[in-house]
Amino acid sequence: MEKDHEWYRNRGVKTDFNVFVKANHAFSEDFNVYADLQYRNILYSIDGWDDDQRDLTQDHTFGFLNPKLGLFFAPNQGSKAWISWAMAHREPSRSNFTDADPEAEAPTFEVLNDFEAGWQFQSGAFSLSANAYVMLYRDQLILTGEINDVGSAILVNVDESYRAGIEVMAGWNILPGLRWDVNATFSRNKILNFTEYVDNWDTWGQDAFALGTTDISFSPGLVANSMLRYAPLKNLEIGLSTQYVGPQYIDNTSSPDRMLDAYFVSNLQLSWSVFPEWTKELAFHLLVNNLFNEEYESNAWVYSYILGGERYTMDGYFPQAGIHFLAGITMRF
Repeated sequence: MEKDHEWYRNRGVKTDFNVFVKANHAFSEDFNVYADLQYRNILYSIDGWDDDQRDLTQDHTFGFLNPKLGLFFAPNQGSKAWISWAMAHREPSRSNFTDADPEAEAPTFEVLNDFEAGWQFQSGAFSLSANAYVMLYRDQLILTGEINDVGSAILVNVDESYRAGIEVMAGWNILPGLRWDVNATFSRNKILNFTEYVDNWDTWGQDAFALGTTDISFSPGLVANSMLRYAPLKNLEIGLSTQYVGPQYIDNTSSPDRMLDAYFVSNLQLSWSVFPEWTKELAFHLLVNNLFNEEYESNAWVYSYILGGERYTMDGYFPQAGIHFLAGITMRF
């Protein structure tokens, strides 16, 4: 190898242009309709070679129309309701193009149709809202286990997938200085007709397994949050936040052997402010994360392969820190 040999040299340029129009028409004080329309034009230009000596030169152009239409209704001062539909497109990233198998079809853009309907109620110290959604994807880019010609994992388009659920939020001013806010999302996140690809070390190829409908990875069916704030004094606030995250799979196979357990984590926040003559405000903050020293993992990776006719799995989990503290001072002039 000659001195100062260049293993790779490449350049990527992305040009993104967009323009949009918005319209709103009020039929009455409590009923109106709105519409948005956005046009995006994206140009990818990539040239040069990668560290595996592959020629990366390629150009891709996309033109997207992203419409949105909605109705808003407020029958009385304490209630609001809405319904909407929107279409969105997302182009592949640069790495989706550069890592793609040159012998296979190039990745294409994702299409999302999002349908939502919601309601909000507020009366005095109490508020409640709910929003239901159905997100229908076409050609969503996900990891299926497929690799390119040099063995790198790649994102590929799957024909159909969806996310559907309901988000619920509530707030309550229990007492002067004491407020409780909660929210939760209940959802189903599915890929239809999913095919998994597994490296076969015996044949140096890949085996395909049709798994039917599976869960989208890292998409728990339940996520809930709570925030309790108490201000016993004008310049002192105490906050207790908690989060529950349900079980979730670490790949798209819905295998119970490849999933993260549910976890419940609490954090304590303290904030105290003083107002000395030499500055506008001096605030002291203390954050106690993972208050009850919960042992949990929030991320992981997995790799599966076939050797000697048997299937094996390697995986790794990322444990999160136990109880830990963060202190700070904020000064306003």
